[in-house]
This record gives sequence, structure tokens and C-alpha cells, in this order.
Amino acid sequence: MTAHTNTEDLASHLQSVLLELNANPYPDVACPPNLPKRASVALILRIQPSYSHWPDSDDSPLPARRRRSSVAQPNAEFDFEASLSNFFSQEWVKHGDPELLFIKRATRVGDKWNGHVALPGGKRDPEDEDDQAAAAREALEEVGIDLSPENAIAVGNLPQRIVTTSWGKVPYVFTFNRYEIHALEHEKYHCKGSG
Repeated sequence: MTAHTNTEDLASHLQSVLLELNANPYPDVACPPNLPKRASVALILRIQPSYSHWPDSDDSPLPARRRRSSVAQPNAEFDFEASLSNFFSQEWVKHGDPELLFIKRATRVGDKWNGHVALPGGKRDPEDEDDQAAAAREALEEVGIDLSPENAIAVGNLPQRIVTTSWGKVPYVFTFNRYEIHALEHEKYHCKGSG
């Protein structure tokens, strides 16, 4: 089997996993009353184009659409399966390399998460519509990646957990649908760059 076929197979399997995750979301786990804090993190999947299948500048990742709330029911405005299919049907995606974004937390006195490798995220603010919106906002604040519907598909959540005696963790999966990416921003007190 050639490398060409392997990348297409990988993209096809990845698409299947994302469809399955969206069709069968994990249940919402409410924080117990004694655990008031809740963190949402963004698992950001990006496809790095290969040089042999570099996208044209007029390639449009996705049609414009409205973000579907993680608590809302699917509606006629947004067809997740069609959007994901459109994304994965592009030649640069079929032949690209999937990447996940991790950050390294900054070192601060008294911070128990010093230097940890993590996903971008943080606690939900009162203005956040839901936990998924909190994950997207935190990704924008921490690393400058805009997970709005024009740039990403919100796939769904992974299993939610009570991480410590005071935090609940809610991971959300996003596909970042742009092949071009700017230099990541590093929020001064939350994470640091790799170089």
C-alpha cells in the first residue's frame, strides 16, 4: 500500500470517527453542588496540507453557517454530516496530515498546573452560552485560534469527568477547517510557546 492511499484511508477513518462522535454524544455530567468550578477544553484537530496537494487560494473550507449549541437539537440550518463530508472531500484534506494542538502551561508560583501539557481551555464565564462556547472562547484567548463556524466544525464532546475535588472537565472536539494558520498567540500567564 502506498503512502498516498494511507493518507486517504486515515482521512476516511477520521471522518467516520467524527461522524460517530457527533451522532452519539456523551451524556452531560453535571457538577455536584460542592464542585462549583467547571472547565471546558478544546481538542483542536487540524489537517496540515502536504506540498504535493497544496490547496488553491480560492478553496473555501466550508459554507458560512451558525454554530450549533452543544445543548441544542440539530436543525435544518446546519447539516453536520454534509459539512464534514464537504471538508473531507477536498484533495488537500484527503492527502494531509492530521495534527492536534497542545499547549504547555506557564510556570507560576503557587500554580499546581505549572508546566503541564494541556489542551487550551478554562472555566465557563457567565456570558458563555454553554460549555462548548467556553472552550471556543478560551482557545481564542489562550492561543488566538478562532473556532467560530466560519473556521471550524464543532464536532461534539468527549466523556466529561470530575478531575479533582474542585473541578469538572468538559472536553469538546473541533475540526479547524483552514489550511493557513497564523503564529499562535501565547496568553502571558496561561501558556508558553515551544520555542
